[in-house]
Amino acid sequence: MNKMQTLLKALKISIKIKGATSFLISLLGFAAALLPVLLANNLRALTDELQSLMGTQGDVAPALGIFAVIVVLFIAQAVFSWIKRYYNRLDELKIQKYIRRKILKHKCEVQYKYIENHDGFQDKIYFAGLHGGSRMAESIASLISLLQILVTFVTVVIVLWDVNPLIVVLIIITSIPAAVFAYKQQDDNFRNRTRLIEEGRMAISIFYTTSGGSYRYDCLQEIRHYGLFDYMKARWRSVADEYVGKQNKILRKHVKYNTAADFLRSAVYIGILLLTAWEIYQNPAIGLGVFTLVFALSGQLQSITGEFFVSTMVLAQNIPYMQEFFYLDEGIEREIKEKNTSAHSGDISFENVNFSYPNTDVDVLKNISIHIKDGEKVAVVGENGSGKSTFISLLSGMFEPKSGAINVAGTTPAAAREAISVVFQDFARYETSLRENITVSDKSRNASNDEIMEILRKINVNDVVDEQQSGLDELIGSFSEKANNLSGGQWQKISIARAAYRQNAKIMILDEPTSALDPVAEAQLYRNFTDLTGDKTTILISHRLGITAIVDRILVFKDGRIIEDGSHKQLMAQDGHYAEMYKAQAGWYA
Repeated sequence: MNKMQTLLKALKISIKIKGATSFLISLLGFAAALLPVLLANNLRALTDELQSLMGTQGDVAPALGIFAVIVVLFIAQAVFSWIKRYYNRLDELKIQKYIRRKILKHKCEVQYKYIENHDGFQDKIYFAGLHGGSRMAESIASLISLLQILVTFVTVVIVLWDVNPLIVVLIIITSIPAAVFAYKQQDDNFRNRTRLIEEGRMAISIFYTTSGGSYRYDCLQEIRHYGLFDYMKARWRSVADEYVGKQNKILRKHVKYNTAADFLRSAVYIGILLLTAWEIYQNPAIGLGVFTLVFALSGQLQSITGEFFVSTMVLAQNIPYMQEFFYLDEGIEREIKEKNTSAHSGDISFENVNFSYPNTDVDVLKNISIHIKDGEKVAVVGENGSGKSTFISLLSGMFEPKSGAINVAGTTPAAAREAISVVFQDFARYETSLRENITVSDKSRNASNDEIMEILRKINVNDVVDEQQSGLDELIGSFSEKANNLSGGQWQKISIARAAYRQNAKIMILDEPTSALDPVAEAQLYRNFTDLTGDKTTILISHRLGITAIVDRILVFKDGRIIEDGSHKQLMAQDGHYAEMYKAQAGWYA
């Protein structure tokens, strides 16, 4: 997308977001652009009128009339300036809201590989959220302001040119360095923000890890227990000092150049006033009003010339920020919106499936071929890193295979997603009521309290609800008024209830569903395994091999391959890798 296309797209978005009042204010801005010249001319007229009254007893009414007009113009200019700033800020907030909404949409629609930071997606999202909205709002406001400034610029130039063309030439020439420095400053800022963004994020991450900020409390106990505060503080200081040092170096350079440009403009302004005073001294007939006019409009021309050049340069430099954001619209692959099918079967097949994560060439799954029949209960076991969770990610449609084919209920995993219910290893914790935490998995289902509690009793999760003062309607999480956050085990029970609530699921996937549960709760869950899964095809992943007693079949993963497949009895008879793992854990189940 070229720069003109980017600007037109940003303008289109701005018009769409702006309200009618904001649009009217933009139009009135063109009339307000004439106010500086009107004020200056009236100041000139007032000065000349007062000069004519000196030493006489003339009528002061004309002077008072001119003064009243000046007061009205000043008030109109101040009021409009305030209104304009207000609506510019309001428009910026609206665009920021639009940006946030788009970011949420992108995160929910992109292929899951981008969530794993394919093509630097996470950095681009962070950059768009941090700078994209403000830069787009700033650029649209600049585009409209440029046209309004142009009106003021032309009228001021015409008036001052009539006084002395040299005044106009000097002001315009000496305003160019400031514009060049502003452009280079914006260019430096953009390049350094993209280059230093990772360092800045690292400093913030270390700070939040150490302080527990942003609701990250998971590390605080360990930091306190091991006395790691000095270590973490030293790490934060090292990263932060380097980051701040680089920013300060850039800032010092910008301050030096801007000071030089401001000094040049101030010197020229003083020179122009001296030149005007000399002309009045040489020709008193032109009146003192000319000095007042030049005094008012020279500063105004300096200001708007610099603003015009700077705004033009800044607008040009802001385009890369907007292009970074528009990349999110056009430069990423989205999850194909396949028509969801009402699956009547829980049949699953993998055919010669290979998979590697984004930005790597290492195959995590290698030539996986497996058929799981409708209603079959299957355990997936293996050491950490063997490919178990990746297998589940592919089965639930999070990723697409590098090669090979996956078929779920006669279609792709994405199309059959409504037929799949999952308890992920990293389960979600929603800041809402218990009811919403359970029913969010199937918004089309409208179950009564009794139906929900019956589901919970079947899988022995009802105790979490029974402990709450408001039952299913109790608000839970870090943001609840009572700070009613659940324990890790309770949250995991709710995630299991959420999966069980999904009415039309033909396949249930449980990825380490008891990792946060105590042994008693784990044993109760497995005793109720049949009630939990019913006639659904069930895939159960766990490193605790006690689950093998409640499944029909076991798949043993190692180094991304299925190396063994069979029942517990068959695999123990083979005396292979599974038997070795089971014997190592046998003492757990004695």
